[in-house]
Amino acid sequence: MIEDIIGIITKAAVQVTEKYLRLTTTYEPSGIVRERVFCYELYHQLRLILDDSNKLTLNGEIDKRGHKDFKAKDRKNPDFVFHIPGQHFGNTIIFEVKGTLDKKGIIKDFETIITFISTYQYQAGVFLLYNNSLKSLMHVLGKKFDKFINSEYAKQIFIITLPNAHNIETVMTIDQLKD
Repeated sequence: MIEDIIGIITKAAVQVTEKYLRLTTTYEPSGIVRERVFCYELYHQLRLILDDSNKLTLNGEIDKRGHKDFKAKDRKNPDFVFHIPGQHFGNTIIFEVKGTLDKKGIIKDFETIITFISTYQYQAGVFLLYNNSLKSLMHVLGKKFDKFINSEYAKQIFIITLPNAHNIETVMTIDQLKD
């Protein structure tokens, strides 16, 4: 099931066009990166692919404030979750997205993924980086990336890179980066 969802995510990601990777503005004709713009279009593409008969539901940015089952420090709002609402048993994938090489934000996203897998029964996590390559991601994180590669959850965390529209560069678990 996890591989099927990863396939759906990659299929949807390649459908997102350039105008959603970089938003043209009056002050920057070449465009600026706005994660929310990309995520809304990705959500749209995912919903076009997903079958309503699927037991899993895709939700975006579920606000965990006040969630009684989550520790206060863990009440994050992941970009997307694939789950069965109303039960922890169906927690399938936590999914974070970044469009820039914001080191602090990327580390926070990986830590959120690990927390949701280790503590809240999510089976896997996805980190999708658009507008950048895997090589750039690894360069920006440097030694900080070792923490995630060597995590006991490394086989459950997938990286997808989309350096430009319609072009998936990477789909792999982070433990595969050890090789």
